[in-house]
Amino acid sequence: MKNSALSKPGRPVELDTGKVRLALGDPDTPAIVLMTIALWTLGDAVFGNPEAGIEAADSAEMWADLHTAYGTWVTEEGENKLNALITGLTNGAFWDDEEVFVAVATALYDGDLGDLITGGFEELTVTEILWAILEMGLAWDDEDTPEFSRSVSDYIEAALGMEQEDHSEVMKDIQRAYRELLDQLVEMGVPETAIRTWDEDYVAVADIAESGQVS
Repeated sequence: MKNSALSKPGRPVELDTGKVRLALGDPDTPAIVLMTIALWTLGDAVFGNPEAGIEAADSAEMWADLHTAYGTWVTEEGENKLNALITGLTNGAFWDDEEVFVAVATALYDGDLGDLITGGFEELTVTEILWAILEMGLAWDDEDTPEFSRSVSDYIEAALGMEQEDHSEVMKDIQRAYRELLDQLVEMGVPETAIRTWDEDYVAVADIAESGQVS
């Protein structure tokens, strides 16, 4: 995660535990905010660190540890969002695998897991696609975000081209959600200077919405 030094043991910044508690119990809390909390609280246990001999905690253990630390449980929507974010980041699967892309994008926007009866997913909306691209770009820890595979790129371009929704209105919704995400991080105690570079990711998503193409 970009600026993840904020969230590792040693805690160069202190988060407001009251705001953290509220975020964990709010189903609308974005995955990035939950990831910040998890990394700040659990450090390498979130993804594991083979060099240090630390294995990644399973989901149930992570929820229990967060409950122990803050006295509140992560909502079901929050669990789905954070699991989706971790899944998408693992080996860059979000950018490489069309099925992972769809599943992650479905969950990130509102914590929905799709149709559990048929085991399938409805077609993604432009809002879901652009929000997922933005949030996954924020979470990617390396300087350069991976390129989408051909199958994922074709899916995105087809979805952007077929949906008749006004993309400018979609971007207003994305901008609002993005500002709320940043405000929530700042309220928890993350310095504004540490997240200022994320504006580049927002601009990239706005360009995709305007052109309808993924480079």
